[in-house]
Amino acid sequence: MTATLSAEHAEAWERDGFLVWDSFVDVEVLAELRRAYDEVIERQVAAAGDRMLGGVTRQVMIPSSAHPTFDRNVVVRDAIHIGRQLFGTDEVHRSFDMLIYKPPGHPHETPWHQDMAYSGRPTAAAGTPIALESIQVWVALDDVDEENGCMHFVPGRHRDPLLEHRVASGDPESDGRLLEVVDPARDLDLATVVAAPLRAGGCTMHTQGTPHQTPPNRSADRPRRAYIFNVATRRGMRGLTGEQT
Repeated sequence: MTATLSAEHAEAWERDGFLVWDSFVDVEVLAELRRAYDEVIERQVAAAGDRMLGGVTRQVMIPSSAHPTFDRNVVVRDAIHIGRQLFGTDEVHRSFDMLIYKPPGHPHETPWHQDMAYSGRPTAAAGTPIALESIQVWVALDDVDEENGCMHFVPGRHRDPLLEHRVASGDPESDGRLLEVVDPARDLDLATVVAAPLRAGGCTMHTQGTPHQTPPNRSADRPRRAYIFNVATRRGMRGLTGEQT
């Protein structure tokens, strides 16, 4: 497909800081991505960025360097097309990619955070301005809902300065640390949280400043395979080396 940004999409992006696409990947491409994902996760293809995020959740950084399907695919092409429409420039490129795997029964959430927090170590300082010319694309390779770990967002908080974060788990000086907002109940209006269940092949998109979280995979038999990448302008590329979801 060739993704086209509607006026409603553009308005929602500006207002909420995220978009939900019920269908973004066609059936054939979805099958290719699933095959490639499983080859990496099952270590049929060696990936240098294979690690445990925060010591608790399987993450593969930069799978595009290990598998050709992630290096070039139409999903990234379509997301770049969306970015060019949102940012009004042709200078939009993929800047980051990763895989996150939550198998059935995975007990760990990914806590509330903003991706911009990963631009400093152990975390960027509270009050840091948010770089908005970046899109994180979260592609569901399985059906996802609140039981097995779909995305959750707090709308409208993306333009304000960065919230206070801390290391939730992992080595504070490691790229693989897991960050969290220090006090979500204080700093976020949790009454406005939007869950984003998706059919396989759908995706969400969000800014570096959009607070988001994913629950544990509480299902008994449903994996949660997520293919995640960023597209950004040059100005938006600051800090795009560790976003986690």
